[in-house]
Amino acid sequence: MHIFNHKHWRILESEERKKMQPVEPLIEETEKIVKNRCVAFDVGAGTGYYTIPLSKIFRRVYAVEMNEKMIEVLRRRLDEEKVKNIGIILTNKPPEVDFKIDFVLFANVLHEMDEKLRLDYLKWAKKSNFVCIVDWKKDAKFGPPIQVRIDEKDVAKLMEEVGFDVQRLEIYEQQYVLFCVKH
Repeated sequence: MHIFNHKHWRILESEERKKMQPVEPLIEETEKIVKNRCVAFDVGAGTGYYTIPLSKIFRRVYAVEMNEKMIEVLRRRLDEEKVKNIGIILTNKPPEVDFKIDFVLFANVLHEMDEKLRLDYLKWAKKSNFVCIVDWKKDAKFGPPIQVRIDEKDVAKLMEEVGFDVQRLEIYEQQYVLFCVKH
């Protein structure tokens, strides 16, 4: 487990990240695959790098984050950009919801969870018809320590075990992208 230090939040919005991990291709793929776009969850939302773009294609987006400092940055961004359709959930466990979820995104966050929490979240994600997982490839040139990175084959196997068909998308050089569709 390796938790991103909130003091370095500016990296999450940097030009370097925008070049390495542009949001647009993932949003475009999501638009193609997910036809009913009412409710989305961005787990480990951080500063809203994916949350805010998701809010442009979903009616309602929930940013799930466990770090209050990251939420402060996200709230500031939402105010500055006048985004009104994002709800923020501060929690360190899967949020309890009693409504239908259309899409769940885990972007660069599974490696930050211990095994139990990761499994709890992936089981929780069964509430959704579509799940997208973006995380660091084992052989990526940078990112979190190699020993905490989660092998994409292991993640794909887990998602298949909880009831999803898994499709690999070639979007990023340093991260893998698994788009999971409930069967």
